[in-house]
Amino acid sequence: MQRGVETTKTTAPPPTTSATSTPTTQTPTTAEPPVEIDLANGVGLEGPGSQSAGLSRTLGQAAEGDEGDHVLALQQRLGELGFGPGTPDGDYGGRTVRAVSAFQEFVDLEPTGEADDTTVEALLAYRYDGLMVAAGDEGDDVEELQQQLQEGPFDPGPVDGVYGRATVQAVWALEKLAGVPVDGDWGPLDDKAWNELTAGDLGAPTESHDVRWVEVDLSEQLLKVFDPETERPVLISHVSSGSGVPWENEEYSGSSITPRGDFTISRRINGWRESSLNIGRLYNPLYFNGGIAFHGASSVPLYPASHGCVRVPMHIAEYLPGELPNGTPVHVMS
Repeated sequence: MQRGVETTKTTAPPPTTSATSTPTTQTPTTAEPPVEIDLANGVGLEGPGSQSAGLSRTLGQAAEGDEGDHVLALQQRLGELGFGPGTPDGDYGGRTVRAVSAFQEFVDLEPTGEADDTTVEALLAYRYDGLMVAAGDEGDDVEELQQQLQEGPFDPGPVDGVYGRATVQAVWALEKLAGVPVDGDWGPLDDKAWNELTAGDLGAPTESHDVRWVEVDLSEQLLKVFDPETERPVLISHVSSGSGVPWENEEYSGSSITPRGDFTISRRINGWRESSLNIGRLYNPLYFNGGIAFHGASSVPLYPASHGCVRVPMHIAEYLPGELPNGTPVHVMS
């Protein structure tokens, strides 16, 4: 499948609007040698002398609702290790719970979301030597990630060493498929997910055809294009489908629903098209059920947001019509 592999940035087409009791701070006691924990995937245990003195003085037990320096240290440590709970603020809220749970699950601890002694010891001992890059980064590490994604069915756009929107959207697709926290940044959870998915099942199809076909999973907000010979995906893309919210304008009204079922791509329009319902502009639409189409959009958020169509990232909408001729089977499922 043709991908954006140019080494220079390209200019995207114009945007489209088509249619979503403060606890006391705990002071840890003198560190003891860590307990033995079976930590996989590059995780290891080291003696207390290997840790940052400042960190070991402040990082201690914490739980949801706590506030203080020990929570701030916890959040900073999670961020350093690729399990970032957002901007560190010393407030143990829902994002910190989810970040702690993700780390615990990664190192085979019970994902309680509470930073108990065992979790704190694991955080202090954790080592990760793999790739860790984030949106906005630039350089060789980003280019390495983009090349890796290009070799799989996730399209990060041009391999240019710039961690922009297209790369974020490709990482979103992997994260959603793997069921890991979806933040668009690349770290140990993504690395583990990549290794597991590429070594095993990258999303088994629910149907089989003798020609290339498309499956849209509305629950995951993913589009998958399958090869008939291998029955493996050649493209997995983040999408945004119908929001389910009724809409109306001066001339029309309707429900923002992406229909479930089996369809075929029946017609297409090259370039931009203004919807006949006055609900926005569509880029390279591929219609598979009346006025419902796959189409490019500059806004493809992490939730269903369209008026019923399936929005795809602009860099994918550029070449998708050349990969999906009229007659392509389309299966849309919940």
